[in-house]
Amino acid sequence: MMKRFSIFVLMIIAVSAIFATTIYDVQYTTVPGADNTYPSTMTGQEVTVEGIVTGIGISGYEDNFYISMPEGGAWCGIYVYAAQDSSRALGDLVSVTCTVAEYYGLTELSFPTDVTLISAGNPLPPPVVVTTLDVSGNEAYEGVLVELQDVYVSAVQDGYGQWYVVDMSGTPCQIDDTFFYLDSVDPPIEVIQNDYWAFIRGIATYSFDEYQIDPRFPEDMSHVSAIGENSINPVSSLNGNYPNPFNPETVIDYNLVDNAYVEIGIYNVKGEKVNSLVNSNQAAGNHQAVWTGIDLNGNTVTSGVYFYMLNGDSASMQKMILLK
Repeated sequence: MMKRFSIFVLMIIAVSAIFATTIYDVQYTTVPGADNTYPSTMTGQEVTVEGIVTGIGISGYEDNFYISMPEGGAWCGIYVYAAQDSSRALGDLVSVTCTVAEYYGLTELSFPTDVTLISAGNPLPPPVVVTTLDVSGNEAYEGVLVELQDVYVSAVQDGYGQWYVVDMSGTPCQIDDTFFYLDSVDPPIEVIQNDYWAFIRGIATYSFDEYQIDPRFPEDMSHVSAIGENSINPVSSLNGNYPNPFNPETVIDYNLVDNAYVEIGIYNVKGEKVNSLVNSNQAAGNHQAVWTGIDLNGNTVTSGVYFYMLNGDSASMQKMILLK
């Protein structure tokens, strides 16, 4: 009889483990709230969940951190608030017992009664590659480690550490300095409108009625400020290209102040020359060059962000987007 009882207890433990609450269970919902966010269906309940620490030390709130299910992905990350007296490091697998709460639209695990280290040094879940459209207005990535690729700065809010980037999706996404201040690192990170960034990764979150991405440290951001060996001094010589975005061709309009030998080069986001549209002496005045999305070998290039650079009596560079 005792043996049967032991087997029964083990079965209950096994079943409980299989159906243990996960971060996904806490986060996932299809029911919108009154504020157009998606509150957890488990708000107010005490839960115990496990996750790998992916972000630590929000500015002014150093006891707070983010955890994620090891596989990462949508609905699999969450914010842990006010976890006092519990040291942690990136890659720690922890068990958190606390109450699920909604704080102005942000789902969080508030005031843990227990944070237990299960193991250290675990690999972080790979960042989910998303578009700026994916992040903007999307609850699924709240608390998730994500990565944007091939974006440029569409707006900067001076003095607030907030700026907006956009990619081929055409919808801006806010970047915030929640984890660290841009001018607090050495050298300081300068954000300039129309600058290009190869990638920006960080934690997607929700604050002040807006979804955003918070880079955790400078290494989460890869900046490309210029193409080629020469510094670019933007002037009014390039008047833009139209249409932009374009498919299959675009017209680049430019103006020369003086007679000059002119080159119009096309570059990809890695700084590699894709094509050369103009290589000749030209008179002062207005000119146009047409690019049909063909590279130096006569092949059609893929969709994406490209740069066109004028080298003549002065140097100038602008960006364009090929959409297919």
